[in-house]
Amino acid sequence: MSKIYLLLAGFLLCASAIQAQPFIESEPSDVATDTLELDRVVVTASKLPLTQRETTKPVILITREEIERNSGRDLSQILNQQSGIRVNDSYGAPSNGRILYLQGAAAQNTLILVDGLPVSDPSGVGGLFDLRLLPTNNIEQIEIIKGSQSTLYGTDAIAGVVNLITRSGGDELVNATGRLSYGSYNTFNGNVGVNGSAGERVRYTLNYNRETSDGFSAARDPEDTGTFGDDGYSLDSFFGKADVSVTENLTISPFLNYSKNEGDYDADAFQDADNFYSLELLNPGVQAQFSRGDLRLNGGYNYSRTQRMFDSQFGVNEFEGQMHNADLFGNYRLTNHLQVLAGFNFQDFTIPESEDEGFDNNGNPVTVVFEERDAQVVSPYATLYLKDWNGLSTEIGYRLNNHSEYGNNSTFSIAPSYQVTDQVKLFASVSSGFKAPTLDELFGQFGANPDLDPQTSLYFNIGAESYLLDQSLKLSAQYFNREIDDLIIYGPTGYINRDRQNDQGIELSADWIINNRIRTGAWYNYLDGEITTFGEDGEDTQSNLIRRPTNSFGFNAGVSVTDQIYVRLDGEYNGERTDIFFNPDNFMQEDVTLDAYTLVNIYAEYKLYDGRFTIFGDVKNLFNSDFTEVYGYNTMGTAVKAGLRFNL
Repeated sequence: MSKIYLLLAGFLLCASAIQAQPFIESEPSDVATDTLELDRVVVTASKLPLTQRETTKPVILITREEIERNSGRDLSQILNQQSGIRVNDSYGAPSNGRILYLQGAAAQNTLILVDGLPVSDPSGVGGLFDLRLLPTNNIEQIEIIKGSQSTLYGTDAIAGVVNLITRSGGDELVNATGRLSYGSYNTFNGNVGVNGSAGERVRYTLNYNRETSDGFSAARDPEDTGTFGDDGYSLDSFFGKADVSVTENLTISPFLNYSKNEGDYDADAFQDADNFYSLELLNPGVQAQFSRGDLRLNGGYNYSRTQRMFDSQFGVNEFEGQMHNADLFGNYRLTNHLQVLAGFNFQDFTIPESEDEGFDNNGNPVTVVFEERDAQVVSPYATLYLKDWNGLSTEIGYRLNNHSEYGNNSTFSIAPSYQVTDQVKLFASVSSGFKAPTLDELFGQFGANPDLDPQTSLYFNIGAESYLLDQSLKLSAQYFNREIDDLIIYGPTGYINRDRQNDQGIELSADWIINNRIRTGAWYNYLDGEITTFGEDGEDTQSNLIRRPTNSFGFNAGVSVTDQIYVRLDGEYNGERTDIFFNPDNFMQEDVTLDAYTLVNIYAEYKLYDGRFTIFGDVKNLFNSDFTEVYGYNTMGTAVKAGLRFNL
């Protein structure tokens, strides 16, 4: 612990020393791209449209330009470049699931949003949503908020939220966009979209995406026999949205999001198999916004249906989860410094009735019927936002949740920030969170327990941001601590609430626009976590951050060589990690150590015809590093992709 505080103090001291130097008093640059944007509006942190300077919580913002300059990479690989985020197996076989760890928390504790509305799979383990179902071609920007956000967003937001904000129509009648690329492992990606406006009241966007790849063997061949088969995949997705200005004050936005992912998967670590899976997401909904004077009302409804099928030597297993979500909230500006927000959220989670083939005690085939299982959560919530009162801004919030099975629980959040000078801002927060038990844990086939309580958390962070050198250099540092109680584990008799998880860490980052052609950045993360097990023999505490490194580091450097040519180099270092391996030879669970590794990637693009066409190339794992993200599974070697983007 002392090392963490010492490192944090040292970083802030360096930032203060730099801020005190006289060279920051130079005249502001005339080139807008020489400075970092602080006035870009973000909405996820407070459900209010605030600039990054105004929000009390640090926001990781990934813009459309950054997404396009990652044209050779999927969503998991883009997220993996950010400080405090690790997406495990993001460089594994394309048919493997991607597991997102936000500040070291288990993947099911991070809530995924699309335009502020949650997407969820109630039938998945822990309600985990599969990132492979969300391509990047229709995303305008990504906003990431760390720390418990349950007061604003409800269950599953213990570690934070990732909000994917989709693209809207433009001013022209029709604007065509698209991308074609081809690369290693016979990987093809093609998407085409149209967007525009139909008169002054309607804006629209439509997009179709197709991806295929032969991939490579997910399981590692321990004898290097060369007989393990490739595990390929395909993805088809469609997104459509319309923004209809019914009146000057009212806008209604219906949308439809659909994805289907199919592919091969292996039996287990070091075990090849000819298995097949299919994932399908149907996600329609509608949003509405009304504004008049100092009042803004927002309403949203979405439906998520996720279907999963796995075909292996053990038979065909099918799963389906459905979620209805309705959220209504409004905010009112009381004064120039004070706003209030109040909302009401309803969620319904369902696993529909299903049938499965099995055998009775005599070995005769029988059909097993599983009844429909559902649960509802009703949640009123409110926050008070104080804006820049002599440099002090604060957000205070409270949420009451009523769950149809376990009853009531509540969460709170307090997030103050203080603008010390124009260059330095201090921030802190303390917030509670919760994760409701899933339908499988409450009513499933194995070990169900309808008396489960929610997992609850308490989160604390403190840090600082400094904007120096005429706002061209940003330094950020924070320390966080998160405790999760009543962990739901699988005990001798089934699911029970028992253990406690505690994680803490430090995050340092720097982003520097050297001039209007060169931008560079770097980050360092320290992470420590332990679980306390409560048993008949007392407490037992031990480190348990599986597949998550204690020390990690990332960097990036982008250069606009000319107005047409852009090149970026980025990379990451991940220290040693612990993994768990189930040994089929002795049926024992073993701890294994994964070696540290360094990964370097390079991207380049060339713009033609005033940027309407862009030729790009991307090389992942430039130096062909041999590394492991999951024990017993492969990762890609040097992988090359080249393609063409257009915007007409």
